[in-house]
Amino acid sequence: MNKNILITVIISLFFNELKAANCPYGTETDIAGQRNDRGNIANCVNCRANYYFNGSSADFIPGVSQCGRCTYSKTVGAQANPGRIATLALQCDDNCPDGTQTALGKTKYVAQKQECSFCKANYYYETTKDFVFLLGFSRCDVCPVKKASGSQATAGTNASIVKQCDVACPAGTATAYGATSYVQNKNECTYCDANFYYKYTNFNPGYSTCSACPIKKTLDAKHTQGDNAKIDVQCDVACPVGTVTFNGKTTNFENDKSECVKCAANFYTRKQNGWIAGTDICIPCPNILISGAQANYPMFASQAKQCKVVFSQFLSFSLLFICLYFIL
Repeated sequence: MNKNILITVIISLFFNELKAANCPYGTETDIAGQRNDRGNIANCVNCRANYYFNGSSADFIPGVSQCGRCTYSKTVGAQANPGRIATLALQCDDNCPDGTQTALGKTKYVAQKQECSFCKANYYYETTKDFVFLLGFSRCDVCPVKKASGSQATAGTNASIVKQCDVACPAGTATAYGATSYVQNKNECTYCDANFYYKYTNFNPGYSTCSACPIKKTLDAKHTQGDNAKIDVQCDVACPVGTVTFNGKTTNFENDKSECVKCAANFYTRKQNGWIAGTDICIPCPNILISGAQANYPMFASQAKQCKVVFSQFLSFSLLFICLYFIL
């Protein structure tokens, strides 16, 4: 009896196998990896891993409906799912390439990867002759410096670094071409802009800032490489003719012309009173002192004090005093 039952089962299985057919394209049974219908086409209920059903859940008919191959397969987590729920989003890699999104602001596409046509806010793509933006394939790079405000997604073909990112050079700096915005990298900001100077040493391109001149040059102002952009090169810091600062030697002021408070050695003024620092000048001595010359405040910087008195001058002064004596 048992032998007869066994024979019957074997024969049944044999005929079922003969009747078995492959499931429709992209589908399989609820047993993972089994692609024949086990003798009943209605057993083909699943979309295979990395295959999806392009229709509504009500439209999927086991054994009749087909599942389409994902354009981009999942690299992790791929598995078969019932056809009625096996959407593109569930079965496939529907992520836009890095830094991109759809026109609706989504980072996942709905039907095809070409929907990923925009660079996200604060991401850019440099379109060149050789590298045009390819919808669904090109990636956008994160901005080296993000915009503080006004950032928005832009179509990839127009999403240049200048449009998408904060490409302004640090305060007071410029590129070698004199532009205050860089093209690719902030390290291009290697110069101090015209009428700006660098007060320290070791200028760091893209990070160092330059200070505004206390007084701008009216002529020949130009951008200068950072380490060379000293205040006396970039700015109008020269004291008026014949004047110096407090130390009696320096002919350039630091912050304001009013620092030019003395007549330099071998220079004098006739204005011992009412002399204005930074405005008035001092006159070069007709004959200089060989030794003992020094700078003096205007009230002390008379010609007699600052300059060498020669015999002809002494004689002139003597005659003048004699004439005055007889006149008076």
